[in-house]
Amino acid sequence: MAMSMKQVGARHMSCAVEIMEWSNKMDLIAYGTEKGEVVVQRLNWQKIVTFPPPADDVKVRGLSWQHDETIVAVGYSNGQVSLLDVEREESVSNFHCNEDIKNVYFSKSVKVSDYRQIYRNSAEITHDFFLPDLPQLSSLGVSSKTQEHKSFAKGTPCFLVVILKSGKVLLFLLGALKAGSIDMSQHVSFPDELEVYDVRISGDFDAMYALLRDGMQLKILHFKNAVLKEYISPMMQMAQHCANILETKNYINNTLQCMLEAWETVLLEMDNKLTNYANKRTEGSLSADFLELLVFGYATHEIEEFLMQDLTEKGVKKLQNSVDLSYSTIQSLVSKPLQMAGVNMFYFLNTIKGLSRISQYFDPLVVSSAADIAIRQCGAFLMKILEVQQVIDQSVNDMKLFFCWLCVVIVRLHQQDITEDMTQLSMEDTIYLAEYLNSFEDSVVENDDGSVTIRKFNLEKVGQYLEDKPLQQIPKTDMHHLWKKLLDENECLRNSALLYPHEKNLSLTQQRDKLFDAIDIVFQKPNESITSGFELDASFLCTTFNDSTDTSYEFIKTSYLVCDNKKIDLMAVTVGWNDCLILAFDSKFTQMQTFRLQTLPGPFTKELSNGLECLKFVDLKFYNDDVISLLLANEGNDKMQSFFVQFPLDQTKSKTFLQTMPQNINIGDISTHSIFDIIDSSCFKGMDSTCTLLSVSGCRKVASILSDKRKKMIIFEMEIEDDDDEIEMSQNSMLDISKESTVS
Repeated sequence: MAMSMKQVGARHMSCAVEIMEWSNKMDLIAYGTEKGEVVVQRLNWQKIVTFPPPADDVKVRGLSWQHDETIVAVGYSNGQVSLLDVEREESVSNFHCNEDIKNVYFSKSVKVSDYRQIYRNSAEITHDFFLPDLPQLSSLGVSSKTQEHKSFAKGTPCFLVVILKSGKVLLFLLGALKAGSIDMSQHVSFPDELEVYDVRISGDFDAMYALLRDGMQLKILHFKNAVLKEYISPMMQMAQHCANILETKNYINNTLQCMLEAWETVLLEMDNKLTNYANKRTEGSLSADFLELLVFGYATHEIEEFLMQDLTEKGVKKLQNSVDLSYSTIQSLVSKPLQMAGVNMFYFLNTIKGLSRISQYFDPLVVSSAADIAIRQCGAFLMKILEVQQVIDQSVNDMKLFFCWLCVVIVRLHQQDITEDMTQLSMEDTIYLAEYLNSFEDSVVENDDGSVTIRKFNLEKVGQYLEDKPLQQIPKTDMHHLWKKLLDENECLRNSALLYPHEKNLSLTQQRDKLFDAIDIVFQKPNESITSGFELDASFLCTTFNDSTDTSYEFIKTSYLVCDNKKIDLMAVTVGWNDCLILAFDSKFTQMQTFRLQTLPGPFTKELSNGLECLKFVDLKFYNDDVISLLLANEGNDKMQSFFVQFPLDQTKSKTFLQTMPQNINIGDISTHSIFDIIDSSCFKGMDSTCTLLSVSGCRKVASILSDKRKKMIIFEMEIEDDDDEIEMSQNSMLDISKESTVS
């Protein structure tokens, strides 16, 4: 049944397709175009979403679906790796590797009854019960592009593997936790002539296979890792908490970005109305002019002209409304989402600190002192949030008092009667306002080049908390406060690790950065432990290239499959234009089954026709545990013809070569078997055009092939049950596809 197939569609694409992969959960295929776009569409050609490239002239190097999820990992030529959520049509996470990427993929684990059976923690899901959902920023009236709370998929254990062109391999558990790295150039004889084709994680997560060219030799290296083998369950706990923390970090960044946008609105109004006037005045005269107006009721000619003609009573009220609205938005962002995110972060870090106390399971994964430092910084961040709230409340009162007084002054300058709704200043308000006016020119700003400038007409004090600079105006503290007196009088209490520091000179942005830096240190330990745990276990020589003129090493196609039922790892790799190796490793890495397949006629091959005499490999992919899909081509005729074959692996059992592991083995010298001696020529399905790329999914029972210089996609439905599996599409179905193409 796996051999049967039927073409269900064919369509010319708008541009060439570089890479494609089917989802094993839904009838979705994701493909990367030559423009750097990632497109996801259904089996019926309906486009779901298109993700634009991160920059101009960026290519898609790798693309992989996270198993049983709607997350797609994409690696770009500029070194960026993105996790894209197809369902929500957004990017979950982005990080940069600072060099070109060879490939990215999500590993697949062998199914077990419970991967946490060695270690269980009753607190692993308590955050869903204790912590409320963070509010959507859009519900607070924020018009930011980064409003949604983005989350990682925390289901099936898997590694995101990032292969760099330099030969370095990075691992991320659940796509979030940095879980080790390995540099292949440290394990070869000719690092200057190294090319890594593929790197795969075994189904049990305890080993790694690397297919690479070492000089003129094609090798498979096998690495063991005791940390991965013994601590996968605690690592899953760490990865889930790491994902929660990364989500919270993104949420904090989005909230601060929304606050910054609201503050820039205030600053823009200030610049348009007030600061331009202030810049025309000499230093020190601005506060003096306003103080004279407040205390003596005397207005200079310049300030009278400014208030009556430039600002006006209507302008003051409009400015006040704008400032009130912006401050109200900032206040709502601080009091709810930012503070809730800080509390959530505190909870997650406390949980990691608790895990560090279980040294039997988490000793190589968590350093208790690093968790303590991160918790202290989180406490300092929460204190800074409370400080910002107090400053916002104070600034709102200051602004309200200042604008009300200006309205009264402008009415008096126009020699009009003061209405009853206009606020009259009390003696206390006058004293307070005088101090406020006196502080207009107190703000000295240090520029990036080291120079200093005075910010004139500095009305508001909230914006300094959103800048990556120390505070210019530190809030005054009550010298007679009992808590402050207690700390001043007791040094042991003041320096106690149980009290979180209040770093008064730092802005909110700087305090956030210190917290994030401390969190990064917390997650360095698992990365270091796993990296040091890799050991080269065995090396297999697949083939030796003749010399530098031998271009067969430029054509290396590989496929890898973790078999759930058989508990084995399957690998297929071409070792020339006409030969490929099919390898099967058992889960304990004690035996390897090797089979070498050839596309040329064998000693028992019957007479061939229809262009099958001189076939070569174009692409190959494992369809499932029992079938490998082959894309072949014949250059013997004037016109190249392509063939699609579903090759049954069970036909190779009696012809495989069994070897004991681990040891260094030359598997390139084993005898070859012609494909025509195993399957009948009727199994070769001829294509109408030259095909170049193949993608299959045994779960979805579909296959897609690219032809016509990768601009035409042909889709097949596999394992057809009826008898017309070889019948091409009818004229009516082709007409429907044409109609769909016209509509789209």
